[in-house]
Amino acid sequence: MRVLHTADWHLGKTLRGVSLHEDQAHVLDQVFKAVVEEGVEVLLIAGDVYDKASPSEAAMKLYSDFLERVHEQTDAAIVVIAGNHDSGQRLGTASKLFDRRRILVRGPIERDETPLILEDEHGKIAISALPYGEIYSARRAFEAEDIRSPEDVLRAQIEAARARVPDDARWVVVAHAFVTNCQPTETERRLSVGTVETVSAAIFEGANYVALGHLHRPQTAGGNAIRYSGSPLAFGFDEAGTTKSMTVFDLDGQGQVVNLKTVDFEPLRQVREVRGLLEDLVSEAKANPSDDYIRAILLDDGALIEPAAQLRPHYPNILQTLREKKQDLVMSSAGRAQSKLDDPVGVIGEFLTYVRGEGATEREEGVVKGVLDRPVLEDAK
Repeated sequence: MRVLHTADWHLGKTLRGVSLHEDQAHVLDQVFKAVVEEGVEVLLIAGDVYDKASPSEAAMKLYSDFLERVHEQTDAAIVVIAGNHDSGQRLGTASKLFDRRRILVRGPIERDETPLILEDEHGKIAISALPYGEIYSARRAFEAEDIRSPEDVLRAQIEAARARVPDDARWVVVAHAFVTNCQPTETERRLSVGTVETVSAAIFEGANYVALGHLHRPQTAGGNAIRYSGSPLAFGFDEAGTTKSMTVFDLDGQGQVVNLKTVDFEPLRQVREVRGLLEDLVSEAKANPSDDYIRAILLDDGALIEPAAQLRPHYPNILQTLREKKQDLVMSSAGRAQSKLDDPVGVIGEFLTYVRGEGATEREEGVVKGVLDRPVLEDAK
């Protein structure tokens, strides 16, 4: 069975105040095209369909139009879960009216983790859709007061789901979580406050494939069959120049993931960073105008006159201009450190000796020096 895994659409999101509606419609067209051209039999959408719990009418229409198009123009089954940005109640509205043989949309967290059962020439495939749920919601749903972390929530969901998987079925899990040792970006919202938000990949033991949402970088999470597809668009300048993709694979008769590949998105506009002296950047912009989303890093010394205004005629979507400078040591008379304040490595070493009884290791000193040598970005006036 051929499967397409995507996640973290964040419909309705803005980038520094600029609507991404056109950009999102453009990438959803590419998801639909991939479903058709790749012969996809199951479409998995692993949460954060919307960017807000109360999405705009335009964002909701974009989502509903996409689902209708997939349902009416293809034979693909559709599985959708709520992420931490979604309202589970809103996403799950009227889900019981959907074709239960082909569509599974899970909004609120529930004790009943009934999977979507599909069949191919090799037999049954059970797809468990596990929406994101807050700790207190999970306690109510599972009547378990010992649920205290996102991992406890997911463990309860997995156990409930595992109990509903037929013995002879291959098992696919769709979930929204932060798996330990995976790499976030600057734009994910924390899943919990005051507790560990990550979960172990071992929690998914027994699943043939785990389609994850939440982290925006495409990556594996402890194994080739536990994966984040990543978001279809870059939502921050820390992702400038990165390639976004969706994941397509076949699940064979033994439950092995085969023929796995990523299908790259072609964004309507790139998110990118330009760096240099303002005069040089203006000359480059005149020669190669662009409507990409741009952040300019200015290396000039001294005052600059409205740098964004000089660049905007050629870069209409310039969203940020920053000045780069080396970090200056902040002088202070506080504390009892014996090292001079122009020796921050020594001050930090003394602090570590005070709090833990030994100074900085060579590796820790390297980290400190790396941070101190890092340029500081500040808004250009």
